[in-house]
Amino acid sequence: MHDKRLDFQDVQGQDALVQYIVVAAAGGHNMLMSGSPGCGKSMIAKRMDTILPDMTEEEALEVTKIYSVAGLLKERNQLITKRPFRAPHHNASMNSLVGGGNPAVPGEISLAHHGVLFLDEIAEFNKKSLNALRQPMEDRVVTISRVKSIVTFPCNFMLVAAMNPCPCGNYGHAQCKCSDYEVLKYRQKISGPILDRIDLQKYVHSVNYLELASQVNGKSSAELRERVQFTRKIQQVRFAGINGVNCNAQMTEALVKEFCQLDEAGNKLLHLAYDRFRYSARTFHKFLKLARTFADLDGAAKIRKQDVSGALLSRDLEKDQSKLLVVRG
Repeated sequence: MHDKRLDFQDVQGQDALVQYIVVAAAGGHNMLMSGSPGCGKSMIAKRMDTILPDMTEEEALEVTKIYSVAGLLKERNQLITKRPFRAPHHNASMNSLVGGGNPAVPGEISLAHHGVLFLDEIAEFNKKSLNALRQPMEDRVVTISRVKSIVTFPCNFMLVAAMNPCPCGNYGHAQCKCSDYEVLKYRQKISGPILDRIDLQKYVHSVNYLELASQVNGKSSAELRERVQFTRKIQQVRFAGINGVNCNAQMTEALVKEFCQLDEAGNKLLHLAYDRFRYSARTFHKFLKLARTFADLDGAAKIRKQDVSGALLSRDLEKDQSKLLVVRG
């Protein structure tokens, strides 16, 4: 399903970003990376499944059933044990993404069930196709209606997306000639409700030559995977007996209230941030889920100040968007 030679140790000079990649994998959080062409977005995303935890037997059965229905099982009676990694091209039709046809077959979102759906150059995807992902991302199932039948496929996937920060791709550098209006228009190709469902939005900065030329390897996939496995085990214990919830990203509002207890310093910082920025209820809950994952990585029972701080620094694009000037005619 994926190239075994891919490893995170090939990623150099992106240590801060890799920490957020680990958080995304550990908590099952959706992630968007924005950066100029050639800065390593796709390179990082393609290594994402090398640090994901093992599938449970139940998850493996579900994934195998979907691939069987789609006619993609290479060998009959063989269980798929590796988490799927799907990377459809931005020209993909809505039917191939969401599912369809007659008889109805699973789309890419269902083929990525319990794995990763990677959308490279997400701003180049058809807006209608992207908006069709909204409900499946929320419900984790997709229903396809046909004249004679209604078919429901599961689609509990982790979305990893990559995009350029502006039409020319050089936003923030001297060679960028895009106006604020052009930058905003380009970014608005991804609708607000889709962005709202992406917990982590991080800039990927270009790595300087000295870091690329150094012989020092980054942390290996095996090391990072160990941390992810450790964190997922904590979540498995926490959500044991709760149907349909396997990781922090899937928590409902009621579960957030129950399991996202903050210590005094963490509570104070979150209140300060809330008073200043007046986050929506959904954004507020996203921060709590992310902070819970940061705490789980260290095995902490309560969410601490540094966990809240890590979560508040997770949405680069939103902060940047508020600084852009829009001239209305």
